[in-house]
Amino acid sequence: MDILRGKRLEPLAPEAVEFTSSAKDDPALIGSVIKINLAHMVMLTEKGIVPRHQGAACLTGLLSLPPDLQLDPALEDVHMNIEAAVVREAGEEAGGQLNLGKSRNDQVATALRMVLREHVLAALTGLLTVRSVLLDLSEKHRQTGLPGYTHLQHAQPVTLAHHLLAHHDAFERDTQRLFEAFPRVNLSPMGAAALATSTIGVDRRMVASLLGFEGIVGNSIDAVSARDFALEVLSDLALLMTDVSRLAEELILWSTEEFGMVEMPDTFSSTSSIMPQKKNPVVAELLRAKASTVHGCLFTALSLLRALPYSYNLDLQELTPSIWRASDAARSSLKVLPGMLSELRFKEDRLHQLLTRDDSLATDVAEHLSTRYGIPFRTAHQVVGALARRATESQTPFLNVVIEELEGVLKQATRRTISLDRAELRSLLRVEESIRRRATEGGPSPDSVDSMIDTRRRLLKADRDELKGLEDFLRAAELRLSAKVSELQGGERQ
Repeated sequence: MDILRGKRLEPLAPEAVEFTSSAKDDPALIGSVIKINLAHMVMLTEKGIVPRHQGAACLTGLLSLPPDLQLDPALEDVHMNIEAAVVREAGEEAGGQLNLGKSRNDQVATALRMVLREHVLAALTGLLTVRSVLLDLSEKHRQTGLPGYTHLQHAQPVTLAHHLLAHHDAFERDTQRLFEAFPRVNLSPMGAAALATSTIGVDRRMVASLLGFEGIVGNSIDAVSARDFALEVLSDLALLMTDVSRLAEELILWSTEEFGMVEMPDTFSSTSSIMPQKKNPVVAELLRAKASTVHGCLFTALSLLRALPYSYNLDLQELTPSIWRASDAARSSLKVLPGMLSELRFKEDRLHQLLTRDDSLATDVAEHLSTRYGIPFRTAHQVVGALARRATESQTPFLNVVIEELEGVLKQATRRTISLDRAELRSLLRVEESIRRRATEGGPSPDSVDSMIDTRRRLLKADRDELKGLEDFLRAAELRLSAKVSELQGGERQ
């Protein structure tokens, strides 16, 4: 007899079994559901709600289950599969107590949180590795000049370190968002049962402690129906993958013949099945694509939850595959990204060539005219803009045009004769000097970049310590649960 349907309902139609079963998406929950049942039975036994011999028999049955337990779709989900397995192992008298004071509703909400918090920690681990690699690259390329871009056009000179630190800082914010989400994920719904708790006096906080939760979800209806914790993590992963995709997109562009700024590593590239000369940045392309996968999962989840009444509805079952798919896409991306970044070869000669051939120092000239000679900045802007146009049209280096024609254009614009210090101008129109003078906090000057690298290494260390603290917290809970289980089993044997 079906232990769930009993005598209340006729057997489910075969097509309905296949349609409603979550068994195909539940394997990731098996380990967590077993722990939930262990913690719940420890609590029931310690509180005297279940006789010690029955509790010990259930614990033994639960510990006998393999982590890759084969789930029977006819039993609908992981929860009923585990209960049926324990009943087979421990007998109906003991195994039949397994679901006392709990429901599949609070169990699945709890299991999702337990697995998701592990995914969050895995994503944080990957993020810290990516940030470490970016800081190492920044250290290496402190003096490497790079054209800064706006609108994908040359704008002003920066350094490669300055640019890489911008990517690092985006990933640092992703890190903080996940750290901030973790406490909201790490709350226990257990004891809420179906939606209204139970009459047997369960100790919700004991179960929460044994499972490594920092507290409980206070309202029992909210506990079984809330999935905003999953939406928050999915949103954080969507933002994270947006940052991954932006970095991947730049590397793809920079590796083209037209840009020629970076050589992608062979070990993260592929070739063509017909064109033997090709070197395709396939890993970076898939990183870019994985962002769309995560975005799609977030939109699916938002659409699914927007119109559900309280409390539990089976619609929530459809959320699980989106959580797993998004988490897997993000974790696999963060696993491959550090290796690809660490093997990049930036073409410094090409970067220098790009810097010396354009007019990206035009703003420096306009600012110099304004601060050194008292010319209104908008007038200086127009004067230097005219020189930039002449340089482009005549295909003459911008520096030459400025030195030769600036005094004449200034006289036309201001109706006054201004004697310029040409040696000062030549010094001004050096890329290295321009970068050095951009000493505002957060800018590309060597001192500013050095300060940013030092600060970010300290942040990285603090984040590593925080991550270790979370991992240790969960590990301590596992040890507490294991000790309680062993104590109850030992006491029964005695």
